[in-house]
Amino acid sequence: MIHNHSSGKHRLWRKILAVCIAFAMICSVSISAFAVEASSETANENTETVQSGSAEEAEELTATEAENDQSVDESQSEEPAVTTGDENTEEPIDVIEAPSEDPEQPEEPSVEPSEDNEQPAEPTVTEQPEEPTVTEQPKEPAATPAGDADASVDEVQDVELEAQADAQTVQDIELEQDPVAVQERWNFYKKKAAIYYLANPAGDPWTNDTGAWAPTEETSNTLGTIDIENAKWEDGYVGNTVYKEKNIKENVSNHITSWPDGSTGTTWTVKSGNTTTGSYFTFILDSIWENYKKAISEDTGININNLDKSDILEITLTPRKISRDNGGKYPYHIDCALSIKSRSAFILKFWVKNPNDTEYTQVDAKNYKTGDSVIKTEQGENEKVIDGITYVLDGWYPENDGGGACGDQKITTWPHRPTDPELADGTVNFYAHYIPLYTTVNIKKIVTGNMGDKSKAFHFKVSVVNGNINLPFNIGATQYSGSADITLSDNQTTMVTKVPVGATVTITENDYSGSRYTTSYTIGGFDSTIGNTAEISNIQQLNEDENTAHEVTFTNNKDAIPDTGLDLNTTPYILALGIVAAGAGVLLFRRRKRWS
Repeated sequence: MIHNHSSGKHRLWRKILAVCIAFAMICSVSISAFAVEASSETANENTETVQSGSAEEAEELTATEAENDQSVDESQSEEPAVTTGDENTEEPIDVIEAPSEDPEQPEEPSVEPSEDNEQPAEPTVTEQPEEPTVTEQPKEPAATPAGDADASVDEVQDVELEAQADAQTVQDIELEQDPVAVQERWNFYKKKAAIYYLANPAGDPWTNDTGAWAPTEETSNTLGTIDIENAKWEDGYVGNTVYKEKNIKENVSNHITSWPDGSTGTTWTVKSGNTTTGSYFTFILDSIWENYKKAISEDTGININNLDKSDILEITLTPRKISRDNGGKYPYHIDCALSIKSRSAFILKFWVKNPNDTEYTQVDAKNYKTGDSVIKTEQGENEKVIDGITYVLDGWYPENDGGGACGDQKITTWPHRPTDPELADGTVNFYAHYIPLYTTVNIKKIVTGNMGDKSKAFHFKVSVVNGNINLPFNIGATQYSGSADITLSDNQTTMVTKVPVGATVTITENDYSGSRYTTSYTIGGFDSTIGNTAEISNIQQLNEDENTAHEVTFTNNKDAIPDTGLDLNTTPYILALGIVAAGAGVLLFRRRKRWS
C-alpha cells in the first residue's frame, strides 16, 4: 500500500487559500463603497463649481458650443449623398433637431439646462443628431459658374444669394408648421428649374440617366423659370426602365419663361468673354470638357492633347425636355442639348419624326473635324408598317434658315459638305420624316352585246383593308375609310387614290345575271375572268410611282335572241304531230292509188 504523506500539508494550503479569498472579497466591497462615496463628493464639487461660475464663463461656454454646432452642421451639409432625394419625392422637408433632445446628455440632477437648451461642454458635445438641416442647405459654391473676374460673376453670386435667402425663408416657414406657407414654398420651387445639359454633346437628349448629364447630380444652381401649366407629360426611360409621366417633350421651349441671365427665347447662348454670359460659359465648358474632348478625339482622330478650351467660342443650349420628380432642392430640371461653336470641330446630328409624332427624335450623332464632309447615317428604319399603313423614310433635308426642321430641298449627294449657314452654331442638323406609301387604282366599265344598255348605271362596292383594319383612301376629293359605293356606265372610269401600299383592294359589282348580263373582269390587262368580284392582295406601287395606276376593267355583255315564231317549249309536240300527219298522208295516197 502506498501512503500519501503530504495530505496534511494539502489541507493546510486549502485553509490558507480560503482565508485569502475571503480577504479579497472584503477588500473589493470596501473599495466599491469608497469609490461611490468619492464620486458623490466629486459630483457635488462640480455642481457647486457650475453654480458658482461667473456669467462670463457661461457665455464663453455657450459660444464654444454654438461654434461646435455650426461646424457640425456645415460639415454635414457638404455630404452630397444626403441631398439626393427619392425619385418620387415632390417636396423637400426641413429637419430641425433641438440640441436638448440629444440622448447623449448626462442626467445630473444638480445641473439644469438653460432656456436655450445649452449644455455644459461635455466630451459628448460633438455627437449631434444625424444630418439636422442638410436638405435645406444651399448648394456649395462649386456649382456656381466660375471664372472671369467681371461683372457677370457678381450677377451669378447674386442669383446664388437670392436662392439661399429663399431657402432660409422656406426653412423658417416650415419651422412654424404653416400649411399655407408650405404650399407657397412648393409653388416657388415649381416655378424654378435647375439647368442640366449633355455631358457628351453627341449623347441622347431623351434619356433620364443622371450619368449622361452635367454637372453632376444635384449640383446645379443655374436656374431657369418655367410655366408647366397644362403641359403634356410623357414617359421617360433609363435603358429599359420606364418612368411614367416623367418628361415634357412637346413644345418644351414654350414652357420656359426665362433663362438664368434673365433672357428669353427658344435657346440660350453663352459666349466666351461676354460680360453677361461669360461666367456661365466658363462653368458649362469646365463641367463637360473632359467628356467633350475625349469624344472629339475618338470621332475625328485629333490628338486629345491638341484640343484646347480657347478653341471654343460659344455654346448654345437647346431645351429637349423638362423632367420632374428628380429629388433634391430643385425637383424640376431643364435638360438641354449643346451646340458648341469651335475652331477645330463640329457636331452632326440626324433627326427623324416617326409616323403620328409631332416632334423629331435624334437617331444618330457624330463629331467631325472642321472642313470634313459628312456621310449619311445608317441608323433608323427605312420602312415602317403602322395600323396596316406602310411608311417610308422620305430622305434627309437640311435645317431651314430659322434653324428649324426640314427645309424644302432634299440632299441627294453624299458625302455632303456642310454650308456656312449649317455650321453657324457648331451643329449641323439633318431632318427626315416618314410618309405613307400610296398607290392608285382605276376602275373602268364596259358594256357589250347588241342588247347591252350603255346608258345603264351599274353599282359597285370598293373596299380597302389590311386584315381587320379599315384603311383610308380617296375617290376624288372625298376620303373614305374601309369601303365606298360607286356607279359606272359604259366607258366610265373611277380613280381611287391614296391607297396604302400593302392593303387588300376588293371591287365587287352587283349581280346582273337576272337581266341576262354576263360579267367578267381583267386586272392589269391580263386574261379575262368570269365573275363580278376582283381582288388585289398586298397591293404595291407600279414603277415606284404613286400615280401609276392599277387598271381593273369590268365588262358586262348582253346579246339579243332572234324571234323565230316558235315556242321552244311546244316544238317537240308539233314535230311529232307533223310526222303523224305525214304518215297519214302517205297511207291515204297509196290507198287512193290502189282504188284508181
